This record gives sequence, C-alpha cells and structure tokens, in this order.
Amino acid sequence: MFAHAGCDSLEKAKWVIVGIPSELGSLSNIKNYVNGPEAVRDGSYRIFDSVFGKINIEEIFDYGDLELEDIKNLNELYKKIYEDIKKIYRKDKKYIFIGGDHSITYPILKLIKENYDFYLLFFDSHPDIHPDPYVNYQSFIYYLIKEKVLDPERIIMIGISNLSFEEKKLLNDLKIKYYTPFDLWKNVENISKEIRKILDGKNVYISIDMDVFEMGCGHWLEPFGIRPYHYFQIIGELNSNLVAFDLVELYGDEVCENLAAKIIVETIGLFNEK
Repeated sequence: MFAHAGCDSLEKAKWVIVGIPSELGSLSNIKNYVNGPEAVRDGSYRIFDSVFGKINIEEIFDYGDLELEDIKNLNELYKKIYEDIKKIYRKDKKYIFIGGDHSITYPILKLIKENYDFYLLFFDSHPDIHPDPYVNYQSFIYYLIKEKVLDPERIIMIGISNLSFEEKKLLNDLKIKYYTPFDLWKNVENISKEIRKILDGKNVYISIDMDVFEMGCGHWLEPFGIRPYHYFQIIGELNSNLVAFDLVELYGDEVCENLAAKIIVETIGLFNEK
C-alpha cells in the first residue's frame, strides 16, 4: 500500500492510486517494469509530507494492482486494462496510474477520452510516436492520434531528447508542440508560463516516463534529461483541472524509487492547492 493512502474505500476517496504491473508492451530485452508499482510504494515510505502543497491522507485510496500476470497477448492486455479501470472510474475522483511500461497509457487515454475533452502533458525523453505495425511502448501515441483519441494540437511534450527520423518528421508534420531538455535548462520559467497559458482552465492528463529525468531512473539512460526542478516548475505554474496522471517505466535504485514517490506526493499536493 502507498504510505500516504489513509482512505479505506474508493467511494470516500478524492485520489485513487492504481498499479498496472505490465511490461508486455515493452520491446526491450530487459524486463523489470512489472515491478514498478511495488517499487514506488516502497519508496513512498521514505517520503513524508508535501513541500509544495497540501495532502490529506484520508482522501487517498490505494486500490492495489490490476491482475494482469496471466495475459500474454497485447490486444487482450489493453482490453483488460480498459475494462478493469472502467469498473472503478468515477469522474469525481482523480486517478494515479503506476506502471508498467508506457503502453499502459494507451487504454487509459481511450477511457479518459470517453469522459473528457483534454490536453496531454507528456514528460518523456522519447515521443513514442514511431509508426510501428502495432501498439507498443514506442508507438502508442501514433495510434492514439490515428484513432482520433488524441488531437495533435492538444499534446505538449516535455524533455524530448532522443527520437527517430520518422518521429521527428511526424512531430513536425502534425505540428505537435515539444520542448527538449536544452530548451528547459535554458528557459524553463518562460516555457512554464507559455504552457500555463495554453492549458489555462483546461482539463489535462499528465504522463510521466521516468527516463525523462537525467538521474538514470529509466531503462533508456539518455545522456541529457531534465531535472525534477523543471517538472515541478511546469506543474506548479498550471491553472488546470487535472483529470488523472500516470508514472511509468521506473528502472533504478532506491533514489529513483524515492523520486517516483516524491513526484506522486508533490503532484497531489500541488493540485490540491489549485
């Protein structure tokens, strides 16, 4: 159980934590994303109160993990995630999904789209828009756009540092707004204000791949990433309605577990203040 989850039922909760321990959508030979939810929960016991906002542990409910261990087919996986979350989804609650590889966001956003018009604020070192022949952790954004779940004009990507030739062309052709780590290191204060203006008063879903940070907390150890400061600067500036967020692809040591748990605690705290 997440350390700060003091609520004893879904019905009473404002914030609902759901673990999605799947790595079926990963193309990597290294498989340990399935341990992500447990690792983040472990890290939460080393994180205390929110520094940037306020949290009430009686508003936070840990639903536990979806049962996915017997699923070996991607289409079956996405259907199961969608159906299981739909059973517990309530529009008066805010959800925190812990992965798992990044392909878990694919069925989640399909469900979110049925309930909200929303913008996607996407923290990742990769755009995950590669035109692969099927949905996986590097292609799911491509398919969400193709299936008209996502509007390219309502996507903002933060921390993009490694992308294929095909992905760069797609980002430019579709006019998807994205910022590199260099952009943020150089000018994060102005960029955060620019993002606030775009998302002002809008519904927003936040997706966080841990490889966006330069601390080596994702499987893809990109040499140039953002810092937690950049994340909190952007999130703290927002005047938006957070409908849900996910945190995926944790790969690292105790420091990385702590960072993942800290991001969850502080994101709750910041949006409780809005």
